[in-house]
Amino acid sequence: MTQSFSDLYAQQIQADLDWRETELAVLRRHLLSTTIGSTQEATFLRTNLAMIYAHYEGFCKFALGIYVDALVALSLNPIDLKWPIAVQSFRKLQADLKNIDSPSDFFSKLLTEFEAKLLKPADYERPDNVANLWPDLLSSWLERFNLDSSAVAQEKARLDRLVNSRNQIAHGRKLTVADRSELDLHANAATLAMHAVAVGVIDALEQKRYARSSRVMTILNHATH
Repeated sequence: MTQSFSDLYAQQIQADLDWRETELAVLRRHLLSTTIGSTQEATFLRTNLAMIYAHYEGFCKFALGIYVDALVALSLNPIDLKWPIAVQSFRKLQADLKNIDSPSDFFSKLLTEFEAKLLKPADYERPDNVANLWPDLLSSWLERFNLDSSAVAQEKARLDRLVNSRNQIAHGRKLTVADRSELDLHANAATLAMHAVAVGVIDALEQKRYARSSRVMTILNHATH
């Protein structure tokens, strides 16, 4: 059976999620083998929390990167993309326009380059260099690609604590995780966010949610959808 375009990328996302969840499960088993209240347990609580964050950040960036890879492979023009995604191709133009004082030069550049970019393959920013993946930052990246961010928003409070706790560990502070149940709350929030990103990207590729429904619609009108 011939592999579909979306399956190629979906399999990469699933494989990455699988190995990360396997590693977290191994770390959790080591934690459960320690004595409650022991120094060893405290160490594994910190280790587990740090790795929960690492896999949360690593996977979300990986999945979004895979989505970018797929969009690049499709070589679609901005005029054929949903507006939130198409906008990315115009970020450099926007930055250049801010530096033009002359109205005639401003509109000349705007009209000529905007039209040209509409009919050339879109380019996209990647999240590769993003650090400290606060939930608001993750939501902004999801929205940039017209992906649902509601699950991340629902876990915002716990994800905020996860990122903050990881940062304290990374900066050498003697952070303690209260107990295993608190760690589980961090793990559940991270897992829900990771799965939401995975499902969102895979669904977008399978259902072609990146594409405009019709070229008859104007870009300006489409921006309201």
